Amino acid sequence: MKKLFCFLSIVVWFSPFMSFSETDMDQLLKRAQQGDAPSQVELGDCYLDGKDVPTNIVEAVKWYRLAAAQENVLAQRHLGYCYREGSGVELNLETSAGWYRRAAENGDAVAQYILGVSYYAGQGVAQDYKEAARWCRLSAEQGYAEAQSNLGACYHNGRGVLQDYVEAYAWWLIAAMNGSNLGAENRDVYKNSMGGEQIAAGQARAKELIANIERKKKLSTVSFGQVLSGDIDPSGYGSGLLIEGGYVVTCWHVVENAKKIFINYLGKDFSASVAQKDTGNDLAILRVDGVDAGASLSFANSVKLGEQVFTMGFPHPDLQGSNVKFTTGTISGLTGAQDTPLYYQISVPTQAGNSGGPLFDKYGNLAGIVAAKLNSPVTLADTGDLTQNVNYAIKSDYLVPLMKTVDGIKVRPYQTKSVNLLALVEELKKSVVMIKVY
Repeated sequence: MKKLFCFLSIVVWFSPFMSFSETDMDQLLKRAQQGDAPSQVELGDCYLDGKDVPTNIVEAVKWYRLAAAQENVLAQRHLGYCYREGSGVELNLETSAGWYRRAAENGDAVAQYILGVSYYAGQGVAQDYKEAARWCRLSAEQGYAEAQSNLGACYHNGRGVLQDYVEAYAWWLIAAMNGSNLGAENRDVYKNSMGGEQIAAGQARAKELIANIERKKKLSTVSFGQVLSGDIDPSGYGSGLLIEGGYVVTCWHVVENAKKIFINYLGKDFSASVAQKDTGNDLAILRVDGVDAGASLSFANSVKLGEQVFTMGFPHPDLQGSNVKFTTGTISGLTGAQDTPLYYQISVPTQAGNSGGPLFDKYGNLAGIVAAKLNSPVTLADTGDLTQNVNYAIKSDYLVPLMKTVDGIKVRPYQTKSVNLLALVEELKKSVVMIKVY
């Protein structure tokens, strides 16, 4: 069987070298001694390769260490290499992995790739295929070809991710396009065992992945709060409720993988960040930059089976448009699937894009947060029955403790005054916002 995964001989990139005059070297040394991290890395490179100074790997490591302490990712990656190879320091795979991790957490694609390989092989860290796939994915999504090839291998072998030959083939197509020889070999070898539909699906998936990679490259040039250009499409949408103080309550899964979050309020996009989260209960509170308005929040009390409820949100905005949509139904169950207490089962029709949207009772109190729907095809395969309109909302009771951890959020008492539904919807829709995830 052909080897799918690329292990390290070791791969490392140092800075390109230029020949320095004595004056230039003196200036470089002076900048490094004054604490300039890029100069410290450059000086370390000179000592490592003996460029214009005698080769002294111990001295190189000293300068890398000074720069790494300032969170310079090149220096952190170089130290990972030195400890892995025992170059200028005693060989120590655990310390090497620690330095690669610091560089990886600072966004260095090469370090992310190497850390992924380390987890796959159990070198310096406990073997963990899930972590291997996670770090390879982060590197692959930055366009690093060998990480793309390795991620394809993870999908092919089902290690760290669900086995998916189409996804594997898609990543190998991209890796080969970007110059990975192993990616090209795997693409060609395993293409012969795939059917025409699988190949076509892999090619289509590769196009989607390439578009996502290009989107992330564009996003990396956008500073926080900067309005995005129209040629950068969101990678996902959700809904949320804007409340007084400029906070938005929504589901955590809506924003979990977001590099950037924008809230569309009154026809304008505002940048947002996660103020607080409860990953276990799939809840998040966002802070919207430059907005203090929002709905006066009150929570529903003693929700009953059969009670009338409604939601507003933005299902499939790319298809159905950017105007808020209203749907109504009832509380059809006081627990979720397999009697999970976190959820209400609701008959309110929901679609992709409704996630995170508010579920109101007839008085305008918040009863829950729309979160999920039963997967009809899966249920059909498991039970033989095609379920229809089985949806779930997280009970607002689970939101209360999270809100208490955020200063500035006010909650008014439970409302019991009868209100005309049309007037209530007209008032509340102003604070139901679209969430754009990038």
